[in-house]
Amino acid sequence: MAKNDKDGGMLTLICITCGNEMFFTTTPPADEPCVRCGSTVFRSFFTPIASDEAAESVLEDTARSISLDGGSTDSTAGDLRDLNSP
Repeated sequence: MAKNDKDGGMLTLICITCGNEMFFTTTPPADEPCVRCGSTVFRSFFTPIASDEAAESVLEDTARSISLDGGSTDSTAGDLRDLNSP
């Protein structure tokens, strides 16, 4: 299981079985099961708390637009009709 960096950060464990997320800022207990399904198999992601240039670049490159006034970039009215046809 991944351990936290000495500089600080957050460890996210995502249950492979049900997708439940658990967050830790300290070392997580060994072999802690998922609180939702009881599974002990997780994907782990460590996110540093301190911001740096590389982290900011990744966030900018992978961010999704949350603009409410913009439409989808390459869908057409015909594409939408195709989705609604049985």
